[in-house]
Amino acid sequence: MEFISCLKNLPRHIKSAIQNLRRNAVMSISCIFTVTLTLLLISVITVTALDIQKMASEFEKSLTIYVKIDRTLSDEDAQKLQPTIEGIEGVDAVEFSTKEQELNKLIEAQNDQGKKLFETYKNNNPLGAAFNVTTSKSYDISTIGQQIEKIDSVSEVNYGGETTSSLINILESVRNVCIAGSFILGLFAIFLISNTIKMAIESRSEEIKIMRLVGASNWYIRLPYMFEGIIIGVVGSILPIVTILLGYNYIYRIASTTLPALLELIRPYPFSLWVSLVIFISGIVVGIIGSISAVKRHLKS
Repeated sequence: MEFISCLKNLPRHIKSAIQNLRRNAVMSISCIFTVTLTLLLISVITVTALDIQKMASEFEKSLTIYVKIDRTLSDEDAQKLQPTIEGIEGVDAVEFSTKEQELNKLIEAQNDQGKKLFETYKNNNPLGAAFNVTTSKSYDISTIGQQIEKIDSVSEVNYGGETTSSLINILESVRNVCIAGSFILGLFAIFLISNTIKMAIESRSEEIKIMRLVGASNWYIRLPYMFEGIIIGVVGSILPIVTILLGYNYIYRIASTTLPALLELIRPYPFSLWVSLVIFISGIVVGIIGSISAVKRHLKS
């Protein structure tokens, strides 16, 4: 019955919430400003973390170990090394390339003059066969490369060395810091926004006491403040949403012309729309949590 009564009086509760926000304009603006600032920070850090995660993932996928085999070995003998390489822990896939294929790749990479020069070697190919090795865990690439180097008849292993390993570690560290920072800031935002809304409601504690004295139910008292929290959350999320929708699209266009393809950002749509939806819902949820927790202590018997 109490729930049905609250639903019947829903328009009145919404009107009451708007009136309370107007009456306490200073506190309302303070709450909205707090919501806006914290949601803006969370959205920027979250988007940055997701972009770095994509960059790291794409970079990791592109990494391969290029293994050159002694040119004195025939293609048949060179291919016999494949099971040995595949047996190394962390190796995901191994692709064999014959001597002829290696020479063709070299020819294709040259200009017209270079192509004519290297085509003369087709009858006396000086190159050896090779393997392209991809790893299941990118941070093992250095260790795997060193193990492959120890295999007999392997003449050279190229995996970028310490520079590649360092870059992978940096991307991993930055990604983890951003994710952790976003989580911590999210908890801080809930605490900060909840306390700001509490301060706004505390200033009207007498109103709650009077409503209790005249017999108003807990939900009847609680609903107007919940709608205040919802309105504050919605209004506070407007600027962060606009910033993500317009700002991220602008940054993406600049980055697409300056960054290499390997470090491409996540495409704005539908990514920015999903982030905006999360911001919008977060603003509402935080507003509701803040208002309920603030009113709760006044509704205790």
